[in-house]
Amino acid sequence: MLLASSPTSSTAPAPSRGVMRSIVRNHRRSIPWIMALSFVVEGVDMLVPILMGLIIDAGIVQGSLLVTVGGAIGIFVLRLLSTWAWTVMFEASQRARMFERHRLRVAVTAAVLDPRSRQVERPAGEVLSIATSDADKASDIMDMLPWAFPASAVVVAAGVWLAILDLWLGLATLVGIIVMVIVVRVISPVLSARYDAQQSKSADAAATATDLVHGLRVLQGLGVQSRARAHYRRRSRTALDAALVNARFSGVSSGLTTLVTAAMMAAVVIIASQRTVAGDMSIGTLIAVVGVARSNMGMLQGLSGLPVWWASMSTSARRVRDLLADLGREIDDPELAVERLALARDERGERSPGERRPGTGGLQLRGPDSGSLRGLDLTVPDGKVVAVACADARDAEALIEAIAGRAEQPAVLLGGDEVTTGNRFTARADLLVEPHVVDLFDGTLREQLATRAPDSVLAAPTDGSDPDAWADAALHAAGADDLLRILPEGYDTRILDRGANLSGGQRQRIALARAVAADAPVLVLHDPTTAVDAVTEQAIAEALVAARRAPDRATLLVTRSPALLRAADHVSFVSAGALAGHGTHDDLMDHDDYRKMVQR
Repeated sequence: MLLASSPTSSTAPAPSRGVMRSIVRNHRRSIPWIMALSFVVEGVDMLVPILMGLIIDAGIVQGSLLVTVGGAIGIFVLRLLSTWAWTVMFEASQRARMFERHRLRVAVTAAVLDPRSRQVERPAGEVLSIATSDADKASDIMDMLPWAFPASAVVVAAGVWLAILDLWLGLATLVGIIVMVIVVRVISPVLSARYDAQQSKSADAAATATDLVHGLRVLQGLGVQSRARAHYRRRSRTALDAALVNARFSGVSSGLTTLVTAAMMAAVVIIASQRTVAGDMSIGTLIAVVGVARSNMGMLQGLSGLPVWWASMSTSARRVRDLLADLGREIDDPELAVERLALARDERGERSPGERRPGTGGLQLRGPDSGSLRGLDLTVPDGKVVAVACADARDAEALIEAIAGRAEQPAVLLGGDEVTTGNRFTARADLLVEPHVVDLFDGTLREQLATRAPDSVLAAPTDGSDPDAWADAALHAAGADDLLRILPEGYDTRILDRGANLSGGQRQRIALARAVAADAPVLVLHDPTTAVDAVTEQAIAEALVAARRAPDRATLLVTRSPALLRAADHVSFVSAGALAGHGTHDDLMDHDDYRKMVQR
């Protein structure tokens, strides 16, 4: 599940503005001239058959070479103008569309990663689907608008022209348009609901695939690959069935609209032919009517696809909006603007280039009631390594949740300053909480360790010293010196996403080294050695405490590891959500419950 922290104590989702309205509002200055150019393109397409009819009557039939040649040149110039207008219009609309894709992707991703966002529980695969597929589809509004309204207006104008020529021609066109509108009105809500169901099932399949890939090593260890494949096949088949049902319904919709437009075209051609045979209409006018009817049919068939297009866009836009609302954000949040995010910079430790970030005065918890915790007071002063041993794993989770800010707790302080919703974002530079679950990203070992390392540490030394000295120290503190001998290219060895090419112990030690390299004034570690053997754990305990025992650094270890508890300066024992004892590890070994917990 994906978790994000809450900006408010309220659990109700914040109202979120419509995503497509936001897209249109962002381009309110360019949309009018883009649509004007589109009117030119569509108008020329409809005007050319009419001009051809006039040229035939006034030039070819009357034997006027001047009119014929002049008319041909006029049509060529109009087509040239139409081509230019289409090129400019298409480039502008696609640029806006691509920008909105980028904006929506970045906004959703930023909202998910922002610690000020509200806590949500959604599968990672679903969030990924919304941030990519749905963001892309919602931005198609910039592809639809420049065409749909001009095409609709030109179709109506063509119907008016046909009605002026002959009432029955206009009536046939009007009936066709009315039937099309009725079909669209009936089909749109159904398609929207079906698209919503289909995309939800697709997201479920994507979430299942993400979870299976994430747990691939575990599945292989358990020998249940076949069962996992069968589970994914069922989810994928459900998504496929939904897509097929949707495709069949879309096919029926397309077939109905094609039937309506074909019937309208046939009616117009028959009526015009009868009028020509009767002598009421010239041959040029007949050709013009057929050409206009043919253009009308093509535009109406294109417009008939709007229900499918709109259903896809609106459903995706709603999914983006709902996710942002669950996170307590909205698409027009200034903090999620592309311009602001492009200039944003993660606080990596120093207040000015080359300056080591000073201590904060330690970490304090003043009796937070979070999860299973009840009134737990805890102080982690600068220069000390404090351990908390919880008899119940739920207490450890609740403690991490409170410190990390994933549960709103006004009782967490850094150096006496309360960590609040307003300053939680900037407090990340002073407080680093490394969770028990390890997440590594695709990149080299050096890049993994540099994720949160201060810029002053990463800067190339000018005194000729080893540029990787900082990484060596981090690996040593995590008991991972041997990785440089095991990994074929040392620091340049590529680590796959989630550490897929590493063992569990190697992943855990790299994550620990990454946390040490960050040199955060306050570092909180949750069970950092559960995947290593006892000998390695002892080495880690000694090296880690030595690396963090600095006058301006505070460290909290939430663990049951005897080696880490023994190395810590002070140990607090938590049982039933409350403090049950404190002192050194050796002192607490006289406590029966503590001793039983450690010896398990």
